[in-house]
Amino acid sequence: MTPLKDLTCPRVLVLDPVHDDALERLRSIYDVRVRLRPPQEEVIDLASDVDAIIVRSGVRLPAEVFTRNPRLRVVARAGSGVDNIDVEAARAAGVQVFNVPGGSAGAVAELAVGLLLAVMRRISVADRQLRKGVWNKTAFEGDELAGKTLGLIGFGNIGSRIARITSGFTPHVLTAVANPSEARRIELADRGVHLVDLPTLLADSDAICVVVPLTAQTRGLIGAKELAAMRPGAYLVNVSRGEVVDELALVSALRDGVIAGAGLDVHNAEGSSSPFADLDNVLLTPHIGAMSADAQRAIGEIVVDSLTAALAGEDAANRVC
Repeated sequence: MTPLKDLTCPRVLVLDPVHDDALERLRSIYDVRVRLRPPQEEVIDLASDVDAIIVRSGVRLPAEVFTRNPRLRVVARAGSGVDNIDVEAARAAGVQVFNVPGGSAGAVAELAVGLLLAVMRRISVADRQLRKGVWNKTAFEGDELAGKTLGLIGFGNIGSRIARITSGFTPHVLTAVANPSEARRIELADRGVHLVDLPTLLADSDAICVVVPLTAQTRGLIGAKELAAMRPGAYLVNVSRGEVVDELALVSALRDGVIAGAGLDVHNAEGSSSPFADLDNVLLTPHIGAMSADAQRAIGEIVVDSLTAALAGEDAANRVC
């Protein structure tokens, strides 16, 4: 029988799935309440009397979560980004927010490269046709990444890993970052990566991976103008957030042959039908970048350790505010 927790035991609300090992550890320490992916209108009430909340990308924490619960001390984002959390409201309420950007970086980078290779070689379309009994080998002439120029919009935990993974394919890697400087240029050059501005990256890259966080500055970063500036026959992969790319502009660019193809793991309206569903030159996945067993186990361990430290009054690793 599980022992009753002390009345002063911190209450932890889990609103998104975490690894089973992490959940077991949490339950051995805290009063844990699990309500996975509840309707958004229920979130404020669920969070009204807890000390800590664990989320991923599936649940939004608006300002009311922080203004209505003086007991709340910590929010843990079990993944990268905090765009689904009102960080300003959390800061004003004295609530510590942290995320785990490194735990899933390798998994997301591998998926990005997988999407890129698959869309360049039209693997998913070939698979679908063959399953229907259609053997149409000559219809699937694709492109190789070898010898091409790869552009990375963003060069953090994920971007740097993509560069490392693809180093055997291409010696030509460009990146555009939020705060370019001479020191950053030299640092990247030592890794064989050339720091350029976004227009240069768009014009000179055969394939582009978008790996930036969603902020006011990056929302809509890739729109019709940017897509038109890409090389004809280029490919785009987005593993950041759906709102970074203007989806309607991308649909038009793909239909009109402005670019050759795209691989999308993130979407504007996740959980609903996709505007790209009828396009054969797009490969779609349902935001599975971090969904490897290895990444989820690692993220779970970091979340429990950091949450425990934060509830004990220490600064958690990867603290946001």
